[in-house]
Order: sequence, then structure tokens, then C-alpha cells
Amino acid sequence: MVIIKVSLFSIELPFKSYVFYSLLFILSATIPIKMSKNNYIILLVIILFNFIGINEISSAESSSNSAQNEISKIFLKFENGMNTGAVKEFSLFFDTETYISLENGVSSYFSKNQSYYVLKEFLSNYKPIRFKFIRISDSEDQPFAVGQFTYSLNGMRSTSQVFVSLKRNGTAWKISQITIN
Repeated sequence: MVIIKVSLFSIELPFKSYVFYSLLFILSATIPIKMSKNNYIILLVIILFNFIGINEISSAESSSNSAQNEISKIFLKFENGMNTGAVKEFSLFFDTETYISLENGVSSYFSKNQSYYVLKEFLSNYKPIRFKFIRISDSEDQPFAVGQFTYSLNGMRSTSQVFVSLKRNGTAWKISQITIN
């Protein structure tokens, strides 16, 4: 028979597993468990696999959070650029070909460089007053955002709906579509 006793040690664990291992520590420290050598080995294998599973889940969660942070960053840059009329704020995120459809009738696929100048020209005529995303979906499948664009055109104030979608190009997220109507 083998008696398991837990000594005090420090392990850095993901928050979700902290409660589980604290409970395990308290139970094993207060109640000595008697078991056969085979059961002891089985318990160690279970604990080992549990640690491996937690590490895989943690790395998957962190890569997912990283992608969502990158997506949120792009939408924030777009929002800031649209508010100030500065296309350069978000032009770094244009895909090699970006579909743009604008209220002034322009609608086509444009290269990165063309996209920059098409939107710069649009924002010089449709002067931004306010832009705000009202819905952002930062899922890794098809991230998109929908916003309200308030602008001044020939002294008249108007509002349009804006749709922006992203797609993964290699390892980076890029703006694949911008619709303002």
C-alpha cells in the first residue's frame, strides 16, 4: 500500500484549473488516501493527462484571444480613420483586392493602392461628422462590423450604413469588403 501526501509547492496554472487543483490539494492534504501501487500509477497518469489537456486548452484559448485582439484592433483603426477622414489609419489592413461599394455609385474590386485613393476621394466629398460601429462580430469564421456613418455632403447632413468584413490572408487579417450606402 502507498500513502499519498501532498507537500506545499507552487505551480502556475490557468485560472479555471486553479479551483480544481486547490480542492485536490485540500482533500489530499487533510485525508491520507490508501491505495494499491497500480491505483497510484493510474492516478498519476490521470493527473498527467489533465495537465496536458489544460495546457492545450490554454494555448488554444490564447491563440483565439490573439486573433480576436487583432480583429478588434483592425475595426478600431477603421473606426478612428472614418471619424477623422484619415484612410491611412486603416489602409495597411486592405487585402490585395478589396471590394468597395460606395453611396456615390463606385462599386468594384480595387487593389490596396486603388482602395486607398477611392476612399480618400470619397471622404473628401462625404465629410465625416461621426462614425461608430454598432455591431462587431469578431468570430474567427467571418469577422464583420456594421456601423453608422454621419457625414456632410454639400452642406447637407446625412447618415449611411457601413459594412466591413475581414478575411484571413496568410497569418494576418485583412479588410476584404467595405460597403457604404
